[in-house]
Amino acid sequence: MTRHIIALSGCTPEPLMSYLKALGILRLVSEQKDRAAAGRWHNGIFELRSVLDETAIVRFLKEEYQPTPIIVPWSGKDFFSADRSGNKGPYKKTPTAERILEAFLAGTSHRLSAYRRTILLALDTLEDCGIRNKDAMKDGKGKARFLSRLRATAPDEVVEWIDVCAAISSDRTNFSSLLGSGGGSDGNTHFSDNFMQNLWEVLPEFDSQRASGTAAGTAVLRSALFATQAPGLVPKRTSSLYDAGAVGGPNAGQGFERDSIGNPWNFILCLEGTFFLAGCVARRHGAAGARRASFPFQVRLAPTRGNALADKESAGSEAWMPLWPRWASNAELATLFSEGRASIGTRQVGHSVDFARAAASLGVDRGIDSFQRFAVVRGRVGGDNYNTSASLGRFEVRLRSDVDLLQEIDPWLDRLRDAVYIKEAPPRFRAALRRIQSCIFEFCQYGGSARFAAILRALGCAERELATGEKFRSESIRPLAGLSPQWIDAAFDGSLEFELALSLSGIRDAEGKIGPFRANVEPVRVATVKQGKPVAEWIDRERAVVWAKTALPANLAAVLERRLMDGARMGCVALPLSSRRNASLDAVAAFMAGMSDDALLEELLWGLVLVDQDEDHHGPKHWGGAEGMPLPRIYALLRLLFLPWPLESKAGPVDVRPEPGLLGLLRAGRTGDACALAVRRLRAGGLLPMGSPPRGPSFRGEEWRVDDMDPRRLAAALLFPIAKSDVIKLAHLVLRTMAAPVEAAV
Repeated sequence: MTRHIIALSGCTPEPLMSYLKALGILRLVSEQKDRAAAGRWHNGIFELRSVLDETAIVRFLKEEYQPTPIIVPWSGKDFFSADRSGNKGPYKKTPTAERILEAFLAGTSHRLSAYRRTILLALDTLEDCGIRNKDAMKDGKGKARFLSRLRATAPDEVVEWIDVCAAISSDRTNFSSLLGSGGGSDGNTHFSDNFMQNLWEVLPEFDSQRASGTAAGTAVLRSALFATQAPGLVPKRTSSLYDAGAVGGPNAGQGFERDSIGNPWNFILCLEGTFFLAGCVARRHGAAGARRASFPFQVRLAPTRGNALADKESAGSEAWMPLWPRWASNAELATLFSEGRASIGTRQVGHSVDFARAAASLGVDRGIDSFQRFAVVRGRVGGDNYNTSASLGRFEVRLRSDVDLLQEIDPWLDRLRDAVYIKEAPPRFRAALRRIQSCIFEFCQYGGSARFAAILRALGCAERELATGEKFRSESIRPLAGLSPQWIDAAFDGSLEFELALSLSGIRDAEGKIGPFRANVEPVRVATVKQGKPVAEWIDRERAVVWAKTALPANLAAVLERRLMDGARMGCVALPLSSRRNASLDAVAAFMAGMSDDALLEELLWGLVLVDQDEDHHGPKHWGGAEGMPLPRIYALLRLLFLPWPLESKAGPVDVRPEPGLLGLLRAGRTGDACALAVRRLRAGGLLPMGSPPRGPSFRGEEWRVDDMDPRRLAAALLFPIAKSDVIKLAHLVLRTMAAPVEAAV
């Protein structure tokens, strides 16, 4: 048997109506004409492979297609005013919502017999449930009872329609966002009435009910299938949920304003395509007994930078419509949509950012190469009672191995979301959450270490806001801590700022008498539980917290000064400046030369302190910049006073302690005096700096002063941890009492 491949140019991935229309055509052809029919997405349009050619598919839909009985008796008043005996008309125009049921009941064609039986069944079920008017449906329990009764007695195709619209539990009903806020209705728009009115306008079975004229011609149908131009479009027919562009209004056409206009076949085939979207009631992971509605590829909307949605629209939903490049039958698609709910680990995703993570980790069904995303939000068209679908673009499915690391922040991020969405959160916390979600989404979509580093920076910025938001965070949001060292490998982008921030984030006291670097930037205490997992908690602000809203060099110098004071107070044998992660001399020199982006460095620093500092990472992370950066001798001189271990010399280890006033001199811009003080401290330890005589006149600090050196950046540079081998290089630059000098940049 010859099979034809038809390119349905009228079925494109967007708008939503065109996408659902493609599903509807495949379903109808497969169920009513050719069970072996298959479809695929190719070059931005839907292709159908079946025994039907273009002429045959037009004839099938026009003359043979049997509409699925779509009714919504649980919303509106049309069923309560319908006459069971029907009304043959004739009608001068399309029957109203109240009369369209009567027009169908008055018909006699076999093509619509299932529809007539379904309408009568709904009327009988309303009577059996004692429901006399629409007010009786306002009670959620009453609506759930009616839907359960109707579902138990209806034929299979009606049961499928009910499952598409609603997920029914014992005491409530949850409606699919793609079927409007009322499950087949949206505001005053009832999809079943519109569906029947559109059928009345295009099917020849209703010719006898028309006072004048006949059904719309095949040109309208061909326009819906093949995107050809055709007369006969219907004015003032709304389809905003599925195609906001057809609604009309200001600037919608060549003039100042245009009325809404629609193709009846577009809406008919669109609703026929929604049958793949049947929902269910699923158990919520981790909550005993808790259950929630679940619809295929539909999740809660999460505002990000990329979707241009307002915070108030976060109550909306998002639909991820799969696109597949290979031929798939109706049965295969039914399986895909029924079982194709995305997951992360063992839990179902709940919102769009998690869906992106699932797609990036191949947590969705195979065979999908991309998703067409749609936001379903209220208030954009028609008022606050009406929903609109807005295209959010295409998401290509690509494997991102590091995306699994994000499972470590899920509990913390869920608590932050709950706090932001439930509470009247200040704008800075909403902005922080939006930034995190945006960075996660962009990494899942495009990948790359720089984008993963952006996630870490966004987490650090949120942590910084929480550190000063005592009233907002309360007890529900703990500090984030204990991220695995794999975060460092995933986020390392080879930048100068990353190397410097990494070295600072690991600063600690080897004796454990005072807290790590993080204790100097926010009021947090990190403890280790039995399983070895670090857990952090907020504490009252202590004197150790010196980080302020000022320039980065000033903050780093303040941390250095505070750690020296606390180390002396607690009797630390060595300076509390040790670290497992060191900065190279080239990176430190670049910082002193002003080559670093201080804002970026600070954000990376706040993010990297969230990583578990007790575990080592895979090797050093050094800047990929130029080697042999010029290193000021005054830095080498001063750095020898800020070591967490004794300085090795020919005479043995020398423990050189810094003078408390040295950092104050640098803050005051008195670099020469600071150097003079450093020379005296080194000489007191038995070391002889170059340029100072063994005996005679006292040392003059002006000999070490460099006019173009920023003393604030110099003071901050003294905090960066460096390796012992680099300390030896520094000593050879400034000391006479060391062994034979090695090459070093001067």
